[in-house]
Amino acid sequence: MENFLLIFYILFFATGFMGGAALFLLSIRVRSSLLRPLLAFQLLFLIATGLIVLYFYLERLPGSIPPAAAISLLVTIVGLNAAVWVMVILLIRRMAPSSCSTRRRGPPAVAEILAWLVIAHSIANMALMIAGSGGGGELASPAALDAWRLGGYILSGLAMAAFGITARGPINKREPAQLRSLMRAYGTIALIFAPTGVVEYAVENAGIPWLSYISLEHFHFLAWNIISMSTAIRLFNPGTTGTAVLDSVPEERVQALGLSTREAEMAVMIARGLANKEIAAELNISPATVRTHIYNLYQKAEARSRVELLNKLRS
Repeated sequence: MENFLLIFYILFFATGFMGGAALFLLSIRVRSSLLRPLLAFQLLFLIATGLIVLYFYLERLPGSIPPAAAISLLVTIVGLNAAVWVMVILLIRRMAPSSCSTRRRGPPAVAEILAWLVIAHSIANMALMIAGSGGGGELASPAALDAWRLGGYILSGLAMAAFGITARGPINKREPAQLRSLMRAYGTIALIFAPTGVVEYAVENAGIPWLSYISLEHFHFLAWNIISMSTAIRLFNPGTTGTAVLDSVPEERVQALGLSTREAEMAVMIARGLANKEIAAELNISPATVRTHIYNLYQKAEARSRVELLNKLRS
């Protein structure tokens, strides 16, 4: 069992660092207001998970962990969880369409309120831990504490679901198409894993055997990182042949081929691996117009494939 846990956490932290690296590469390649809070979310979650693993490891050592150290670790972990939800709030605000009236209502508003409630619950937990460490005994009955814990799981699940709905809804059109697709994928994952806390609580109360050192949230983070890495791979390797991304069409090629400004813009988007619908969404034009521009672009470049087109535009 210990070998399995070791392999799992090696995979977990490896994908965590790779997911963070993917987001960092995206931040270099793509301009987006979403990437900084995403990177901060990634870092905070990794640190918090590392401390959780450290806590469980120290708890298993002979003599266990000193109470003061245990409380300090737990308070830090809960504080990091609150910081993670602050990043979620930033993402919600930056994802919302630019219309102020839209930001103040609907799923973004509900998601932000629930996220603030999760933060308040985390701060209350920190206060209870610190107060309980003073030696005054339990501050509430076991039943009340259990209800409080269940309420926290339900609140976090609702907040995750609201974030998922927001991420899958309308996203600020000023954000690049890759980031809008990435957030929608994150939203799907959030909706799938929203009930994890309640499920774990039910499994624990039912006495069903489970790996106490692995949380379903860890699988959520694994899926999150896989999505981050796949988006970075698509951006930097959009073609199956590994064609390099085209930053811009050289001016001499624009003049030689008689390309319009829109056609040159289309070429860069094609090089980024965007589909016609994604190009249309980013430029706020119809897919039919996109097809017309791309047809004209291929005709002027006398290209029959994407690879041939990009080679002719670069040379």
